[in-house]
Amino acid sequence: MRVQRKQESKVLKAVAAGTLVWLLSSLTQLALLPIDRSLITRQLVANSIGGLVTVVVTLAIQLRHEEVHCQVAIERAAIVAELNHHVRNAVFPMHIAVQALGDADAKKIADDAMERINIALKDATTDALAGRVDYSSTNGSSGTQA
Repeated sequence: MRVQRKQESKVLKAVAAGTLVWLLSSLTQLALLPIDRSLITRQLVANSIGGLVTVVVTLAIQLRHEEVHCQVAIERAAIVAELNHHVRNAVFPMHIAVQALGDADAKKIADDAMERINIALKDATTDALAGRVDYSSTNGSSGTQA
């Protein structure tokens, strides 16, 4: 339902832009050129074509914007997946070693630590995909965006 509204909104914006181009060009030509019936008809047809071209260009720009947004989301997902993989590979052997020792307190601490890591990775994934954090930053800071 939400996707359909977004698509309708994009089409309405494109049609509004086309209508605005058609209306402004028609009014400008009517104001500047002499009034001749055959000329007015040709002008209106030409302005209508200009409005349709505007609709197509507006939709193409919106499509390109979505394409770029999708590419950025894919890159962020890949970065977070790689982060997830490395963290789990680093922590899992330690977790297994603690489980093998059999100490109940150590098991509880290890289980709690793994749960905190799982929550942190889920939050990091959500933040990265929503664009709230940029993990591709090379300046060494957290990369939090305002």
